[in-house]
Amino acid sequence: MASKTGESSSSSAQEGSDALYVKWGLVSFNNLVQEYGIRAEWNPVLPSKTDTTFLLKVGKIILFSDFFKFCNFRLPITKFCKFVLNHYPIRISQLHPLGQVKLRQFEFACIALNHIPELTVFRAFFVLVWKSLFFYL
Repeated sequence: MASKTGESSSSSAQEGSDALYVKWGLVSFNNLVQEYGIRAEWNPVLPSKTDTTFLLKVGKIILFSDFFKFCNFRLPITKFCKFVLNHYPIRISQLHPLGQVKLRQFEFACIALNHIPELTVFRAFFVLVWKSLFFYL
């Protein structure tokens, strides 16, 4: 996705590689940080052009902009999201955006029905499956 400044604000797979390389500009990154309220004390960092989504740096997590834009993902994460990630054990960057949508929809449905989202109920409806670069629900 191109921004008004002509910067690319997405990641894409390089030919012949499974790694997703960052193609973000500083302006796009700063706009995302501001728009979604990512706190300065969390020390958000724009990855370099040679960073991939598979090389996790100590003390950092990898997040895709699509999680924020299309999956209603917000920081800090909910307790339920943490329970799901800890149970499987996976990182948020390993869960496909459509899996994020399902996770949030389940959580919203529980809240709308005045129920606390529970991992055991979630697992009755969803199974985690590895496909290609991501886990799917």
